[in-house]
Amino acid sequence: MAPPVHEHQAAEALLALAAAPHQGEDEGDLLRRLACSAVHVTGADAAGCSLADGGAGRPHRLAGSDDIAVQLEHDQVELQEGPGLDTVRSGRPLTDLPMVRTHGRIRWPRFTRRALDAGFTALSALPLTHQDRVFGALVLYHRQGVMHPEDVRWSRLLADAAGVGLAHRSVLHEAQCRTEQLQAALHSRIAIEQAKGMLAERLGCTSTEAFALMRRHARTHRVKVTDLSAEIVRGPADTGPFPKPPH
Repeated sequence: MAPPVHEHQAAEALLALAAAPHQGEDEGDLLRRLACSAVHVTGADAAGCSLADGGAGRPHRLAGSDDIAVQLEHDQVELQEGPGLDTVRSGRPLTDLPMVRTHGRIRWPRFTRRALDAGFTALSALPLTHQDRVFGALVLYHRQGVMHPEDVRWSRLLADAAGVGLAHRSVLHEAQCRTEQLQAALHSRIAIEQAKGMLAERLGCTSTEAFALMRRHARTHRVKVTDLSAEIVRGPADTGPFPKPPH
C-alpha cells in the first residue's frame, strides 16, 4: 500500500510549479523542483526530467532528484533511447513498466541495462504538456514494487502543473521579446524622423524628399537607414553623407 500523501503539501507543490515563471525560476529551477516534488509526493525512489528542443524532440535541458537520476537522463540522450524520449515523441504516458521483463529489454536494451545497474526495477514516464503542446517528460524510478494508482494520479497532476508553468514562461518570454522588438522599432522610427527633419532643414527640401535621399544613400552604400539616421543626427552638419551646402 502506498504511503499516505499529505494533500496540502501536494497542493503547494502544484501551485509552486504552475507559478514558477512568475517567481523568477528558469527552466532548470522548474525541472529540479518537479523532480524533487515528484519524489516527495509520490514516494518514488528517484525522478528525472527533460525539456524537448522544439519540433526535433531532442532533450536540451535535464534535471533530476539526485545524481543517479540526472545520469539516467544523460544516458537517454547519449543512447538515443529511453522512456522520456518515447513519451515526448508520442505525448502519451507510460506507467508501471517493469524493467526486468522482456518489454523493457527489447524497447530500450542499453538504457534498461543502465537503469537495472542503478538498482531500479520499474519506471513511469509522463509528458509535460499544456494545450496539446509537449514540453518534455517526467520519469519516475522505483527499486521495488509498482506505483499506487493514487501516486500515478498525483504524478500526472505534477506533470500537468509543470506544463502550465512552462507554457506561462513561454508566453512571458514571447511577450518580452515582442516588447523589445517594438521598443527597438520605436527608437529607430524616432531617429529616422529626427534625421529627416534635420536633413530637410539643412538642404531646404521636404521631409519626403529628405527620406528619399536617405534611402537612396543607404542602398548605395549598403548601410541601414537607422544607422545612417544616427550618423546624421549625431554628426556635424558640415561633414558626413549630407553636408550643409555653402552659402
